[in-house]
Amino acid sequence: MNFKHIMIVFKKEMKDAFRDRKSVLTNIFLPLILIPLIYYFMNMAMSGATKDVEENMKIAILTNEDKTQLETFTKQNIIGEDKIEIVNVANEEEAKKALDEGNINCILRYSDGFLQEIENGKMAGIKIEYNALKSSSSIGMQMLQNKIMALNQVMATQKLAEINVSPEILNLVNIETTDVSVQNNNGKKSNDMIAMIVPMYLVIIIVTAGVPLAVDVIAGERERNTFEALLSTKANRLSILIGKYLAILVFSLIAIIMSFIGLIIGMVMNPELFASGDQEMNLAAILQSMNMPVGAMLLSLLSAITLTIAFAGIQMAISTVSKSVKEAQTYLSYMSMPAMILGFATLFMGAGDMQNYMAYIPIFNTIASLKMVLSGVINYSFLTIGVIINIIFVVIVSIYITKLFNNEKVIIK
Repeated sequence: MNFKHIMIVFKKEMKDAFRDRKSVLTNIFLPLILIPLIYYFMNMAMSGATKDVEENMKIAILTNEDKTQLETFTKQNIIGEDKIEIVNVANEEEAKKALDEGNINCILRYSDGFLQEIENGKMAGIKIEYNALKSSSSIGMQMLQNKIMALNQVMATQKLAEINVSPEILNLVNIETTDVSVQNNNGKKSNDMIAMIVPMYLVIIIVTAGVPLAVDVIAGERERNTFEALLSTKANRLSILIGKYLAILVFSLIAIIMSFIGLIIGMVMNPELFASGDQEMNLAAILQSMNMPVGAMLLSLLSAITLTIAFAGIQMAISTVSKSVKEAQTYLSYMSMPAMILGFATLFMGAGDMQNYMAYIPIFNTIASLKMVLSGVINYSFLTIGVIINIIFVVIVSIYITKLFNNEKVIIK
């Protein structure tokens, strides 16, 4: 092994990588623009759908009673000052057709004797009919449901006042909730959305970031008939191997950093999309929610870095055994599968749900470590075991690549 030769090979591969404008654009600069845009359009679509329903909501009323009286009741007690239009329909068939075609958002069906039952202080029924296949109808149903629940509370309070009974009888049991994780985290509440999205997103990028360069370093050179010429130079195979390995690793790290910056920009530009419950979401809130000791942060980053090194080696190994660029691309296209499977398996798991066995499984341990640290759950034994397992993984992959490079049947094709 010769350090000078390693650096020559490394510089050559990095120059070739950055000379390919398409690769640089799609893997390094595009995430800075594309990821924020994706979140922007997601946020715009979600908020736009809700706003559209709020400003253009239409309902129909079905009843066997006097429809005029019930329309007046609806306008005064349910609609209020909101922009909800009552559409006149001749019969039930016409109302359901309008709902299916999207001409109205919901149907309010009043029970028989509704107004009389309400007047007598008895239970009366309102049925909300909606079309779950249309988002505007589902949103409208939720809005009407909330309004009717609020009306129910107001009317019950009024009836109790009429018979001189305190409205407090409606809430004899006072419910309070306390999040003990906040107490255990120095009074700071972690952001559930950040802890859910970032680990999975980061690990998928780690596993796939080096693929474009990995395809070219061996399979590409073999297809261009330059690989054998490189092997005939003064640089020995180990120096060539390490130089190419470093190039894939550095390229991967650059792509990961740029993608992560794109994710942060997306969060800052679309704070409400990443808000969890009543939590505020802005850059200051993001940094505050990441309340982690330096040691835990370094261990989680080391877990991510060692995983990056391991998968850079796997990508290189696949490129080495491939006979052509097309074959390498086919094999490497499946690289994201294990990360996606394990990522989605833990997507809705909280930091407290992480089990000890996860520390012994590569990818799993990095996702779990990031999720735990971002949530303020610090388990140094878990983090340390995860890093050790990933280092062992790196060693195994490195030994395997070295054997491949020393195998003439694999190298010379």
